Amino acid sequence: MAGPRGIPGRAFTILLLAAVVGIAGGLLGAGFQNGINWLQLQLAGKGDSLSQAVRENLSPLQVVLMPTVGGILAGGVLLLLRRRQAPFGIADIIGLVALRSGTIRLRDSFLQIVSSACTIGSGGSIGREGANSQIAATVAALLARVTGANSRTRAVLLGCGVAAGMACSYNSPIAGAIFVMEVVLGNFAMDVFAPVVVASVLATMLRQALIADTAVYGAGLPAELNPLSWDLIFAALLLGVVCGVGSLAFRGSLKWGRKLFTTWRMPAPVSLGLGGLAVGIIGLWLPETWGNGFEVITTITDATATPAIGLVLSLFVWKVAATVFTVGSGGLGGIFTPNLVVGAAFGALFGRAMEYLQPAATVEAARHEEITFAFVGMAGLCAALTHAPITSVVLVFELTRHYELVLPLMLCCITASVVARMLNDDSYYSESLRAKGQEVPEGLEELALRRTYVRDVMRTDTVSVLEQASFDDIMSRFAGHRGETLYVTDEENQLRGRIDLHDLKNFINDPTLSSVVIATDVSRPARSVGPDDSLADLLPTFESADSSELAVCTGSPPRLVGRVTRQDVLAGISDEVLGGQRRARFRAGGDKPSTLLELPEGWDVRQVPVPDAWEGLALDALPLGPGREVNILMLVRRIDDGTLERQPATPQSVLQPGWEIVVIGSRKALDALGSSASET
Repeated sequence: MAGPRGIPGRAFTILLLAAVVGIAGGLLGAGFQNGINWLQLQLAGKGDSLSQAVRENLSPLQVVLMPTVGGILAGGVLLLLRRRQAPFGIADIIGLVALRSGTIRLRDSFLQIVSSACTIGSGGSIGREGANSQIAATVAALLARVTGANSRTRAVLLGCGVAAGMACSYNSPIAGAIFVMEVVLGNFAMDVFAPVVVASVLATMLRQALIADTAVYGAGLPAELNPLSWDLIFAALLLGVVCGVGSLAFRGSLKWGRKLFTTWRMPAPVSLGLGGLAVGIIGLWLPETWGNGFEVITTITDATATPAIGLVLSLFVWKVAATVFTVGSGGLGGIFTPNLVVGAAFGALFGRAMEYLQPAATVEAARHEEITFAFVGMAGLCAALTHAPITSVVLVFELTRHYELVLPLMLCCITASVVARMLNDDSYYSESLRAKGQEVPEGLEELALRRTYVRDVMRTDTVSVLEQASFDDIMSRFAGHRGETLYVTDEENQLRGRIDLHDLKNFINDPTLSSVVIATDVSRPARSVGPDDSLADLLPTFESADSSELAVCTGSPPRLVGRVTRQDVLAGISDEVLGGQRRARFRAGGDKPSTLLELPEGWDVRQVPVPDAWEGLALDALPLGPGREVNILMLVRRIDDGTLERQPATPQSVLQPGWEIVVIGSRKALDALGSSASET
């Protein structure tokens, strides 16, 4: 019988939320970009470009002071975060998606966006896409919190935020969506791809209405670029190798800048002020290095004039330096755009070298080849840095709208990505997360395996017998147990083995043997796992085990606390990957309206305020669960009329300031938790 047609309610809800994220991302992102343009106009005055305004309107002292003061203000705003390292930008959003840890808080995000505006508006060499993605992702996080979305839906909505931010920054809806699928979510399933596309398209439409419907880097380009000859197309392979190696040098320089400023351990206003001072000094003779780099790419790819090789080399070197000082000092923004600028200069220098080796027939043809290689280098370095060749090809195509670039783009990007992966398994984003001690899964499926734990799916209804139990006792336990496995323990509940029902078939019809057999005689070794093992750790054990379930033990020697079956693992993966609801782990006993439980000695139940360090975190991101000394039972918040509202403590619940939690645990752990809450 045919199933019902149409869009399921849950899928429709996600599409609706994605549309809200896209609209908000387009409106707020366009507003942010227009606000930056207004701020630069106020600081540098009128001009066809920022660099022209700086040269014509500012004195040398003002050139130095503009990014310096901007950096100091940006750092001062960050001090209001009370030294919290709140998530900001694409790399941290990827971390939120991959690790399910925490959320984006409106106040923190607002302060970071203001800080980013101070840095970018005063000439800092950093991209706007980081702030644009942060804006849309903040809306996504708020929607997920209000609607009580589970962790998978929350991840998809955050991905929609990144797509909206990227699309709004570059007028590139396709590249924005593919970037999220390729880098952020690692999943091209339709139920994931559809909402991301909706958010990306709506953000782009609003961007085109509020800013411009033109190719971002189309200024100065001819209507058509001359196609490269076959030998030059294959030369893009060599450029890909150079970009793959060069990306490591670029990443290394950024890492050096961060290490330099971190070593000095300065307050944020001082650090960002010094970074701005360095950018200001560079701007005394090369203000084109300021900002997100639009002017640099326009200069390099302008078909009406051929820049001197010394200028291209200077832009390449000093743009890298300005970016290192801006990023290293702690400036908040995107690294994507400066990377495109460096890649364009890289490619232009490569094109100039090709011209020396194989001169073109005309000056115009030579210029077209150099412009082509500039855009190919832009895509190649992007692919090498992000390990996202598909995104890089589509992005540069949307930025230029020149189909003639596609063939060399494809060859360069895939080569650059392969070379970069050979030299370093991590992309720029995953390396940033690993530097914080975080492992980054590849995609939602691996996320489900690595971030769902045995404690999330285990059963506590284990049935065991002592080592000396008689055969009759064993059969009696099997008779009252639906499973096919009994566990053998000693007096202290330490696991000694297991008994499978089919192991007893030789004894059932032989009273002589059964009368002398005890549990130890018919048991076999039992494989065990711990509550904190991930499902990814569990699967190899299941593959090599001869049983459909495994014992769950804690401590050494191992004490039996539960069991986990293959069905439990599949259900856990289904919950995360397919978006199902987690099964309830606690049930009321019988028909009684309430049950009086006797707590273990030394344990208690208390209601305490949410600790400051836990605010904004989802429960599944806290170190709680079986084997730990604190478990959250219920959330309590006071509503406007003063009454208390009680909510169930689900893994997706996000703790908010002013809430209280009902917890069970050892008195020692609860005392420590209460002390930390009272200090905040």
